[in-house]
Amino acid sequence: MSVIRGYFLSKEADIDLEEIFDYTQSHFNIDQAVSYLSDFDDLFNQLVQNPELGKSRSEIKEGLRSIAKNSHIVFYRIDNYRIRIVRILHGRRDIPRFFESH
Repeated sequence: MSVIRGYFLSKEADIDLEEIFDYTQSHFNIDQAVSYLSDFDDLFNQLVQNPELGKSRSEIKEGLRSIAKNSHIVFYRIDNYRIRIVRILHGRRDIPRFFESH
């Protein structure tokens, strides 16, 4: 396997993080929202160091992997030299529905 050199967010994952931030800020506070997003950044960097840390989710889409972070599930792919964060969804969501058109 190639050496992974970083990660990037899909447009959908970027929107997911914005919504998570907004929700956390409105229901808790700004410090909690910043801390929660920082935790995601730490997780993404862990995936760069160990891309196969998450489990295979080929039952949803071929090549898709996931890892839980608190009440959210991070879905990602290993793309050549980078980790592509596909979605960040709350664990209570209808997960397969979000991947029907992807």
